[in-house]
Amino acid sequence: MEQNNTTINGSSVVNNMLWRLAERFGAQGVNFIVSVVLARILAPEDYGVVALTTTITTILNVFVTSGLGKALIQKAELDELDYSTALIANVGIGAVLYGFMYLAAPFIADFYHQEQLTSLLRVLSLSLVIGGINSIQHAKIGRAMKFKIFFKAALSGTIVSAFIGIGMALKGFGSWALVGQSLSKQIVDTLFLWAVIKWNPRVGFSWIRFKPLFSYGWRAYGADMIETLYNSLRSLLIGKYYSSADLAFYNRGRHIPSMIDADTSSAIQSVMFPAYSRYADDRVKMKSMMKKALSVGTFIMFPCMMGLAMTSGPMVDVLYTAKWRPAVPFMKIACFVYALNPLHVVNLQAVLAIGRSDISLKVEIFKKTIAVTVMVICVRHSLMAAAISAVPLGIFALIVNACPVGKEINYPLSEQLKDALPALLLSICMGICVWLVGLLPLDSFLLLLLQIVIGGLVYIGMAKITRNKEYSFTRNYVVNMLSNKNKR
Repeated sequence: MEQNNTTINGSSVVNNMLWRLAERFGAQGVNFIVSVVLARILAPEDYGVVALTTTITTILNVFVTSGLGKALIQKAELDELDYSTALIANVGIGAVLYGFMYLAAPFIADFYHQEQLTSLLRVLSLSLVIGGINSIQHAKIGRAMKFKIFFKAALSGTIVSAFIGIGMALKGFGSWALVGQSLSKQIVDTLFLWAVIKWNPRVGFSWIRFKPLFSYGWRAYGADMIETLYNSLRSLLIGKYYSSADLAFYNRGRHIPSMIDADTSSAIQSVMFPAYSRYADDRVKMKSMMKKALSVGTFIMFPCMMGLAMTSGPMVDVLYTAKWRPAVPFMKIACFVYALNPLHVVNLQAVLAIGRSDISLKVEIFKKTIAVTVMVICVRHSLMAAAISAVPLGIFALIVNACPVGKEINYPLSEQLKDALPALLLSICMGICVWLVGLLPLDSFLLLLLQIVIGGLVYIGMAKITRNKEYSFTRNYVVNMLSNKNKR
């Protein structure tokens, strides 16, 4: 019987979180380079078509990557039969969803007047079956708090898929290059994890074990599905009311901010949920871990988003060429939206960890009912209105997300904002300096390089001068991680 009894404290939580960040940023660093190369080779219309395909499969992937995996992590005691039951259920759900997508693909293509969507959806939907396996692997590793394993797996998948994606693009496969890159990454990641964790699940399914897992998991399914639908709805509506190029510019503007957010939020979420679950009955301990995760998360996220917003113009010119300039306003807006996500994640994971997935579901229903209404109105008005509406809706969502945590864990939003304030002030000062540098009449490449260097020096320098605790904490952990790696 496997128990959730490994000792965890604030330091070990941040240590695992930094390893998870290293994995995410390492893999995404390679992925980012590949995306730049592909954006230079492919047309915006290619990205627009694949964006619709990816959005649809992302929504369905919630069914195989969300509830049962979280239920395994949250459960106090479990054995191989629990893992086997969850694995069989997940793969079965993925297979059914794939069959549904195979049949529905022609109708979706007709709705969007994009004939090529049929074959793209039928191939990319294979990720539903693969994701059913991968999510249980992630649950097993996350439960054991062995996040170093993710680093090698993600990096291997990213490198292999990079060669496949770029190779297909150079051979003239167009939008299929993006599909090949995405699917191959998931396959390699799954195979690598299977080999490394040496897990040979028993073939068995128990309704008795499935019921409590599903009882917890269906609410997590619901909450994640609502969140995913909401995040995907803008793309679906833009794809319907505007051109493929418009959708491509909108998504390209969000690409770098969302990539940074995915890395940071994923690191916080994957580490904090199992860590919180160990101390679900100790609210004082949970609050202490939340404060540390929030402080470190905002210390990393705020300057990234502020710096990116101030450099978005030359960034797009240098990386993607002038054909992508319409994406610049969307990038600026996305930076301010995603900057708040570390606070969202810390709050939402805490509620799930104490076993209150019912609260999480109710909160998501309330938030998204309001948000969807606003979004539909704005999308029909203009594309820019749809993008800007995400800013006030994000602030509204943060207020709602923090309410249960203030009541259940005695960590209200006012105290959370106080913990995030040092990083915010440092980021604002850095942003002003970067903006002033941007006024210089320089070539885009030189300007971008100078802005990045000045921004980094100002932020780190001010963190040292003010003796920022999160800077010292993060720096020491990174140094220790590197020194330990060199010793091995």
